[in-house]
This record gives sequence, C-alpha cells and structure tokens, in this order.
Amino acid sequence: MKLLSALCLSANFMGANAFSAIPPGPPEPPAPHLMPTPSEPASALSPAGDFEIFPEYDSLETLESGGTVRTYAMPTWATRVQYRLETNGRPMKGEVNLWLGPERKTHTLKVDSENGKQFPVQVTLKFKPTPVLKVSTTDLANYPMKVGVHVPSPERAKELEMHTEDVWDNLIDEEEKKLIQGANTDGKYGKRVNWIIPENVDSVQLLGWNRDSGRKSFKVEVELLHGPNNVRQYYFLQCGGGSQPYHAVFQTPGAGWVVRIRNKKFVEDGLIHIAVKPYRTSEPKQDQALINWN
Repeated sequence: MKLLSALCLSANFMGANAFSAIPPGPPEPPAPHLMPTPSEPASALSPAGDFEIFPEYDSLETLESGGTVRTYAMPTWATRVQYRLETNGRPMKGEVNLWLGPERKTHTLKVDSENGKQFPVQVTLKFKPTPVLKVSTTDLANYPMKVGVHVPSPERAKELEMHTEDVWDNLIDEEEKKLIQGANTDGKYGKRVNWIIPENVDSVQLLGWNRDSGRKSFKVEVELLHGPNNVRQYYFLQCGGGSQPYHAVFQTPGAGWVVRIRNKKFVEDGLIHIAVKPYRTSEPKQDQALINWN
C-alpha cells in the first residue's frame, strides 16, 4: 500500500481552495492512507476474537486552539474514512464536518469532553464520492486537539461494511437498538432515550442507521453521564443516516455510566434508529446486555 498525502489547509475554511482536488497525474494503484499514517490490523480479528474496527495510528497531528482548521481530500476510490480525536489530558472541544462540494455538508460532530486523553473519540464514516473532511478547534484559547485520519483500502472498507451490517442485524430491538421520535420544529422536547452501561463495559459503540426507518438523516444530542446529571462527554451529531451508517466508539471506564440521546429533528421527519452496545469489556466478563432506563 502506498502513502497518500492529505490535503491540509490551516487557513480559513472559505472559498474554493478548501476543496482543491489532488493534482492530476499518471494512474497509480489506490493508496490506502491519509496523513498521519496508521497501520491497519494485520488480521480482522484480535487475539480475543473481537473485530478490530480502528487502525493503530503511529502519530497524531496537533491542531492548535483558536479556530485552527485542517482539511483532508478523500481519494476518488474511497468509500469510508476513519478518524480519531484526543488531547494530552486537557478538555476536548472541536468539530468535524464532511463536505460534498462547497455548499453541501453531510456530517457534523461537535465535541465537548472534559478529558480528551481519558475519553478519545473514534469514528467510521461512510460517504459518497469525493468529499473533503474538515477538522477544526474552537475559537477559544487553550483547547488544542490531536487528530488522526485514515482512509481504509477498498478491501478493508469491504470488511468494515460487512462488520457494520452484521452488528446492526444482530442488535436486540428495544434494548440495544431503539426508535427515537422527533421533536417540535424548534428542536425541543424530542424523545430522550437512556442506556445504563454495565460496570465491566470500558467502551461502547454507537450506531446510527435509518435503513429500516425511512432512510432519513438524523440530528441528535449524545450525552455520556457519570453520576446524576453529570455530563462528562457531550456530542452533537448530524449525519445522513439512510445510505450512510454512522459508527462511533466512546469510552465508559468504570461503573456508573449512562448514555443519554435526545432526537433534535422535528416529528414529521424525525423517526430515527440509534443503537448502543458494548465494544470493549473488562474481566471478568459478565452479561453484556444493556439495561433500559427510559
């Protein structure tokens, strides 16, 4: 596999320059990586028998605080991108967008976490050709962020697609996978759904896919609470959810975690399917079923 330099721009994310294509050249074999370069798993299965979704990043790029922007142009052959966000231990505040052309934004993830080292975020995102991924820090000072971006090879992308579909088809309805109704047109009073996370679950995977519920996009608030109404991780997620399944992993180390999701779309266009289930667990392994708390 060959390295492919990402298109990185630290200037304002305005104008056509942010969407400059990779200069034309002689045909080359597909290059599976964007900068920085991670390593794909040598095998689809870890020693424990769990599917390894995300690569190992050799290094992460640092985005300084104060509204720093990086953009990554996706190769023409790519169908998915994976990214990782973290900090050196400071709070993590930033935003990720996926753009198809200069006016169509198909994915947004806003992050507000109290500790980006303890609670890194990893995402697998499917898209239509050929978008640009934009990652930015907030305008606030003192909130730098580390970013890793990886484009799976076509073979690896197929493995990820099969895995996502297998996980989705084997979810437990009304326990792991839930229908969440929309809200008023102002985005208020949407249905709120909670999952209590078992003590031995160190991280959870969140899947959003409206394949079976109208093929609509979704707009939700995701809160990870540790203690009564103590929101330690907050995410605003807006994404195409019909043909583009969304798959993310959030950290939930220790006991007492609750995942709370509120639908922000309006009623007539807002019935969505969201699932939360364990990703990594600690020993001894107990019953991994999630408990409803509505």
